[in-house]
Amino acid sequence: GHRFLGKAADLSAPSEYESALESQFVIADPAKRKQMIVKQLDELAAEKSWDIPRDEDLLDEVNHLVEYPTVLFGSYEEEFLAIPEEVLVTTMKEHQRYFPVKDENGGLLPYFVTVRNGDSRALENVARGNEKVLRARLSDAAFFYKEDQKLNIDENVKKLEKIVFHEELGSLGDKVRRTEAVAERIAEVIGADQETVQLIKRASHISKFDLVTHMVYEFPELQGIMGEKYARMLGEKEEVALAVNEHYMPRQAGGQTPSSIVGAVVALADKLDTVASFFKIGVIPTGSQDPYGLRRQASGIVQILLDRNWGISFKE
Repeated sequence: GHRFLGKAADLSAPSEYESALESQFVIADPAKRKQMIVKQLDELAAEKSWDIPRDEDLLDEVNHLVEYPTVLFGSYEEEFLAIPEEVLVTTMKEHQRYFPVKDENGGLLPYFVTVRNGDSRALENVARGNEKVLRARLSDAAFFYKEDQKLNIDENVKKLEKIVFHEELGSLGDKVRRTEAVAERIAEVIGADQETVQLIKRASHISKFDLVTHMVYEFPELQGIMGEKYARMLGEKEEVALAVNEHYMPRQAGGQTPSSIVGAVVALADKLDTVASFFKIGVIPTGSQDPYGLRRQASGIVQILLDRNWGISFKE
């Protein structure tokens, strides 16, 4: 049974398995557990007039972390809402497995919802413990965000020279230079005008600058997302800032492709360089191994070309 609430249960027949475990606070059927979580989330949202966005991946993960789910909520200081929403949501979801809470207009509220593995006894103690952990995480995020605002984009680009991309392929600085060259060539092939070419050059040059920020070091999932925010904050042109984020798209198979021409060109260049470079040193995906995600990169290249209807030949 449950490690705190349950005891051993004897079975006289296999058919008793589920009910015997349930009597010892273990819901063996994952579908039933998930149903319990969803029902409790819906009841809490209705009671508080909240919107608790349904993230299926998070829901599945939480479902498989608990045996006897009980939903509870906690709060955090409103001052943390000054941090970009993506940072708050990533901290809650990826690091703590919490569900963020929004109002009816989609604005983030200073609350979170979590699922404990147990019944409803002493829920306020559990909530306080979770609040304490989240507060520490958000304090770190606030500090990183404040420190990053002192950064200089071109100084950050120089720091990329000291970060190894791959021992046989040089530094991230080398990777950026290759991407710049490929991006310029693609811009020629698609017949981009001079103004767009300049935007593509700048976007490809600074595309990785946020990898040396405090925030992305702590939250790698925010690469590109923080780059776009910081670039905009530091006066880069809108198309350039957007491309810093979009050049990672599509982030997964069938994901969203870049919405801008600048983002699409830099995304293509970055992915083409990655695929070609790794093939050059003999790192080629096999049936069971693709450690650098080259299939995903190749699929992204095809998706962007189809999406943009750019007739670039395979040979070229």
